[in-house]
Amino acid sequence: MEKHDFLKTLLALAGQCGVPLSEAQALICHEHISLMLAWNRNHNLTRITDPKEIIEKHLLDSLIPARWLPQAGPALDIGTGPGFPGIPLKILHPEIEMLLLDSHRKKVSFLKTVLSRLPLQNSSALQGRWEELAQGGHPLVKGPFKLAMMRAVRLEPEHICVTAKILGRDGMFAWWAGPSADLEWHDHHRERFEKVGMTFEGRHSYALPSAAQPRYLYLWRREGGDP
Repeated sequence: MEKHDFLKTLLALAGQCGVPLSEAQALICHEHISLMLAWNRNHNLTRITDPKEIIEKHLLDSLIPARWLPQAGPALDIGTGPGFPGIPLKILHPEIEMLLLDSHRKKVSFLKTVLSRLPLQNSSALQGRWEELAQGGHPLVKGPFKLAMMRAVRLEPEHICVTAKILGRDGMFAWWAGPSADLEWHDHHRERFEKVGMTFEGRHSYALPSAAQPRYLYLWRREGGDP
């Protein structure tokens, strides 16, 4: 897909989905995707390589849930891969201070290249695991987060408990879930989550243009914690 067609398609679908993406922001998205596809020739960054699928399954899937999330402050994208949802959310809301976390060295090398080439101030990439951040002491981790998020990662009860340690007061944990997500375990562990100050805020459904079934964003909020 040519650059002009990519931008035209992205802006049209973003408007259709209620995402207030500007032409300048769409251009930055295109630069991110162009770098990703160039790196993907030699590194396994994504299995989705068709531009139309990338627009829907990577960009729009990252951007549509932004309406339910904080638009500024420190944010952590856990297991970000090639930068989703963190980079699109940072592009949409520049006031977010984004930390992109992934355990794979090559993916973090790619992310650092992206951050060096795109106008994404107050953003950084870190190789590591979310459990390590909860222990504190890393120079890139500056104070409690207002938002922590996970996408395309299987959610376990321990994720929620550990995330509570890195969220500030009223900080939010967001999980992107597919149509088949099953959270029956949440009720079983509810008392455990509440002991660490995590309250279930509910789920929001949204649709991708070509998807037959809705997707979901699940939200938890940290009660109390640091100011």
